[in-house]
Amino acid sequence: MTHRPSGNPDREAADGALHLYGPAWRPVLADLEAELRRCGGAVVERFYRGIAALPRSSQFLGVLSADELANLKAQQLQNLLMLVAPDLTLERHRAVSLHVGRIHAIVGLPADEVILGQEVLHVAVRESLDTTVHGEALALLGRRLIRDLAWQIESYLTLKASRYETIQQITQLAWGANSYTDLIVEVAQTLGAHDEIAGCAFGRPDAQGKFRFESIAGPNTETYFAALERSVGGAITAMSTGPTGRAWRSEQIERCLNFSTDPRMMWWRPAAREAGFRSSVSVPLAEPGGRPLAVLILYGALPGGFASDDQVNFIAQLQTLLVSAIRRMESQDGLTHTVQFETRRHWAELLRSDALEMHYQPLVDLKSGCVTKVEALARLRDGDRLLTPAVFFPALSSDDFVALYAHGLRQALAQRAGWLRAGFDLGVSVNLPSGAFNDNRYFDITQRMLREYGCSADRLTLEVLETDEIASGAHVNQELARFKALGIRLAEDDLGSGHSSLTRLRELPFDVVKIDRSIVTLADDDSSDVLRFVYQLTRLGHSLGKQVIVEGVESYGLLEAIATLGVDAVQGYVIARPMPAADLERWIAQYRPFRLPDHVGALSPLVMLARLLLWEERLYLYFAEASVPGCSPSACTTLPLQAVNRLRPDAPCDRPRPGLPFQSVEPAVQQALVDAAAGHGMISAEYGAARDELVRVLTGRQSVVKQDDSVS
Repeated sequence: MTHRPSGNPDREAADGALHLYGPAWRPVLADLEAELRRCGGAVVERFYRGIAALPRSSQFLGVLSADELANLKAQQLQNLLMLVAPDLTLERHRAVSLHVGRIHAIVGLPADEVILGQEVLHVAVRESLDTTVHGEALALLGRRLIRDLAWQIESYLTLKASRYETIQQITQLAWGANSYTDLIVEVAQTLGAHDEIAGCAFGRPDAQGKFRFESIAGPNTETYFAALERSVGGAITAMSTGPTGRAWRSEQIERCLNFSTDPRMMWWRPAAREAGFRSSVSVPLAEPGGRPLAVLILYGALPGGFASDDQVNFIAQLQTLLVSAIRRMESQDGLTHTVQFETRRHWAELLRSDALEMHYQPLVDLKSGCVTKVEALARLRDGDRLLTPAVFFPALSSDDFVALYAHGLRQALAQRAGWLRAGFDLGVSVNLPSGAFNDNRYFDITQRMLREYGCSADRLTLEVLETDEIASGAHVNQELARFKALGIRLAEDDLGSGHSSLTRLRELPFDVVKIDRSIVTLADDDSSDVLRFVYQLTRLGHSLGKQVIVEGVESYGLLEAIATLGVDAVQGYVIARPMPAADLERWIAQYRPFRLPDHVGALSPLVMLARLLLWEERLYLYFAEASVPGCSPSACTTLPLQAVNRLRPDAPCDRPRPGLPFQSVEPAVQQALVDAAAGHGMISAEYGAARDELVRVLTGRQSVVKQDDSVS
């Protein structure tokens, strides 16, 4: 049969394809079809003996069960009969060939073996039939096999392009995800949408060694894990014989090529059959030589275990990207504790309901002693449990945090409106996730809520956690400026606990800085370093025009000392624990403003240390001024002995000098400190020893206290 050239190669190819089908071939193909229906089984057996010599094909056939192999041979016969069907159309042939090519690519047969396989099939047919009788039909079959092969290879290329696109998407997620939860949720969704993956899961073993799966994707993956929970012996553990347990222990990628024939999979075979999973690969997310951080499991609807060269490369790239991303997050915030996917989903539903409860912790202004503001802190009611952020925050995705912010801000502003009607004009502080810098929803929610509840913007403070790493590429200044343009106050929360504190403090337009509770933890009897940190951070904040708040204050003595150092406000258990809104109203009604003691006898050791720090600051300045070139001779420190003499009470001097710090402590103890500073410097061992002696007196470990006290 011939056709006229059209001059258009694409059209010529299409015309050539069309000439492989149609009623003109019915008489020729009818006899061949009838003959293959009679002897097709023998042809298929001859074909399988031929491809058994091909290494990957042989390996694949070797992992099939007897039933699977029989079904495969039956399907091969049906495909052969389709190829010689007189009524075959181009559309049907293309659809079936693309489907078969997809299967061959997914089970891991290399393209070169598929090409050889088509040749083996053609030879098997020709050797089983009388070519003198069916010569014309066999020639047509050969042309259809070539067309069939081209469409199969098209499926290979389509799947390869899909892998590339998937890797590109996961690369973006690896660099852009804000949290471990975001990463595993979004990566699971991306992998679940990839054609050759029937399901996937991220998991880590808990303290008992049982794997908890934190994020899953795929229509039947949840069914699979639910079946495992119901089964006896189906739990996946770090010591399991399946690929996941082996991957965790060996730190190597492990596979199940076929659930039906792998003897190690007997415990999971029924659940896999129910879910339609036939193979899997478990990928330990570990650096070379390191312990796994988690395991990624990919499930296949076909045997093969993702073992072709292209699939192996795909999984290696995937492993590298995910390990890098998780390490980045671990270095920033530490790896979160394991939260199973059902729990994540349950908590996500709860925070969008009345189960989200905002509790409020008062802040006390240290100048007035009054409560001027409260911080709204999220709590999640889960049955009889009241969950704190430390428990449920690690389980939340970016969308969950948006929902949390919206519901939490709504509650806080509604409650503030109620307090205002009751006569309490309290400012409200709410945490703003760092994700807000790349997500306009936060700004829109804030603007809408302020308008809805008629709240003056300056009564709302948004706190940005200093421990949050702001996503790269975020125009943080511009985003914060948008909030400030509304009149909202901005606070840097937990100063001193995380990333780039001083840089952010200098560059970002915060109105308030909150010194983290970790800074004010009293480690030993001499708390000078704690107070020194607080004092210097307070001075720094004030010099930049920012209000300074210390959080996590748990003792009254520390509260007094912090007030002595000039901090603007405090919050912590010494004032009150976070409480429900109704309890806060009763608490405020009974609260009495904070005041520093007026008399020396009531001063705590911490207040005495705070006063010592203030006095030492004057002493530093005194020596610094004395060392400046051009000072008057009487103000210069030319010799250590002269410096000591000028600081003695009876020494003449034409410039003000610091007096001894405490009238209530024996002068000799204090003068030893002054002498050490003048003679050896304030960072000398001698000064340190003299200071330690004075601190022992101040903290009550040595009683040399007199009757009065003030900072001179």
